[in-house]
Amino acid sequence: MSMSTNAPIAVSLFSILKSQLGERVTPFQATKTSLVDISHSFEDAVLVHRLPSVVFTGFQESSYWKQETERYLELAGIASQICIFAGGTPPVPEEKHIAVTLRGEDPLRQEWFLLILCTQFSVVISGLDNQRPFTEEATRSFETILSFEPAVISAALDYILPVVDRYRPDRAAELRAATAQFPPRDPDGAIATELMISIFNHMQRRSDQRVELLHDLVELRDRQYQLENVITELAVPVVPLLNGVIILPLVGSFDTRRAQQVMESLLTGIAEHQADVAILDITGVPIVDTAVANYLIQAIRAANLLGAHVILTGIGAQIAQTLVMLGVDFSRISTQASLRDGIETALELQGLVLVTKGR
Repeated sequence: MSMSTNAPIAVSLFSILKSQLGERVTPFQATKTSLVDISHSFEDAVLVHRLPSVVFTGFQESSYWKQETERYLELAGIASQICIFAGGTPPVPEEKHIAVTLRGEDPLRQEWFLLILCTQFSVVISGLDNQRPFTEEATRSFETILSFEPAVISAALDYILPVVDRYRPDRAAELRAATAQFPPRDPDGAIATELMISIFNHMQRRSDQRVELLHDLVELRDRQYQLENVITELAVPVVPLLNGVIILPLVGSFDTRRAQQVMESLLTGIAEHQADVAILDITGVPIVDTAVANYLIQAIRAANLLGAHVILTGIGAQIAQTLVMLGVDFSRISTQASLRDGIETALELQGLVLVTKGR
């Protein structure tokens, strides 16, 4: 393979078309996914009808060729010539195409373009990378020009062919001779209709995929909501001990959200079970920070307003220090070392006592 050592090209195909043709072309925004779909529609017309043609194509990501090898091998078997511009060597045999390996600083490496000359239609599509942030490769955005006008396609050829002359002087004459056999022409009516239908089919398929994705997201959100409700119920269970007494056994780490759930469960439990006494057992809670402690105290005060007496059980040394630092008023809060002691206190408040049944 022979390569020219000239300096890299300095102007992009997109910029030339946009500046020289002005109002004759109207750029639009397209994602990489849309460019793939549109390009495939044009290439499929050549493949399906086996149209003699010359194809110029280039993408900014050389890794893309690995996905398109079979397509371009098939195109190379039909087209008179296929000229591939890339940052590396595409995985297509040299005898099947003319490779133009672009240097790292060449503007064309930031562009997506396809130019097809054949007996039924001619088309050029050129996209310039907007260099905007993107979440995934498929959403990379391009400012794009698309035209079937022979004058626009001729202008594109006037730029592309000299690039081939510079990089592949060994194959340039061969490519120019093939190109001369297919002068740019307006599309045949039947093939134009077929191309538009193919593009619309791609659009509809993408639309269906989006609708399906949205449906899946809605289902996932509903399942997540249901799961959160189950977790909430399990995370702060209300256990009725006997008439007028409920227990809330709390286990695991706490944050402000879960502490708020404790308040909601406590107040709801008092109302639903008409409880006079509520036992908050925090034996299984390893640590309570200041914010969570505040929520617990607020929950206890709110329970007092409903007329319920709260017994706090299972307080560890570190939690006790936090409560003291907050200056908590324990005048209306009973504390017990263990849940058993808390249950006995609750029974006493109800006028009941535990007795050991004789044998």
